[in-house]
Amino acid sequence: MMLCAHQPVYLPSIHLFNKISFCDSLVLLGHCQFVKQSWHSRNQIRSGNNKLFLTVPVLRGNKIDQRLDDTLICNDHWKRKHLRSIRESYSKRPYFKDYFPEIEQIILHSHKNLIAMNNALLLKFLLWLDLTPKIIYSENYDIKDHKTDMLITLCKMTSAAQYVSNEGARTYLDEGLFKQNNIQHYWQEFTHPIYDQGANFIPNLSIIDALFNIGPDCANLVRDSGTLILSK
Repeated sequence: MMLCAHQPVYLPSIHLFNKISFCDSLVLLGHCQFVKQSWHSRNQIRSGNNKLFLTVPVLRGNKIDQRLDDTLICNDHWKRKHLRSIRESYSKRPYFKDYFPEIEQIILHSHKNLIAMNNALLLKFLLWLDLTPKIIYSENYDIKDHKTDMLITLCKMTSAAQYVSNEGARTYLDEGLFKQNNIQHYWQEFTHPIYDQGANFIPNLSIIDALFNIGPDCANLVRDSGTLILSK
């Protein structure tokens, strides 16, 4: 079984879904630390010929190491603003009406915390992209390890013999630990696909950009945008 893990992020990009497309199981790391001004609470959409950040305001507690599953959404005022920005940017795109109503419904829902909303959006995107990994929520387990040790724990917990990391993990990941534990480790090699946006192409936007522009073809686009490289 091949596993990957990721912290719940707001309106994820194609990059994440390509990684998920290789895997049988996905661990959503809700127990990890919330990071201010990270993808946990914001992402980018197209606005004219520029990128626009949409940021969800959250309540910060007194703890420096506040967990994601303890991070509450601050208020509801941002919701109409985000939905208006999405509508203004994409209402004329070919598949806007096919996806926007359900995205709007999820954003407007009263979620108990940030990751509840992020996960609800993620599950909907997985459905639209025809991706069916087994979903495991880390906050349901007593996970004490960090970095590579945590990934090894996750593999053992799920009986995964293979694990996939994206390039961002190179700053902390110890490939030798995977070998020591008889787990095959793979790197995701991602190449951002180019698709019709109706104007000059802008990369690294939320998956909603591709969904609104190319609709069902987005599923193949996601799968074809990367390969796996076995660690040496």
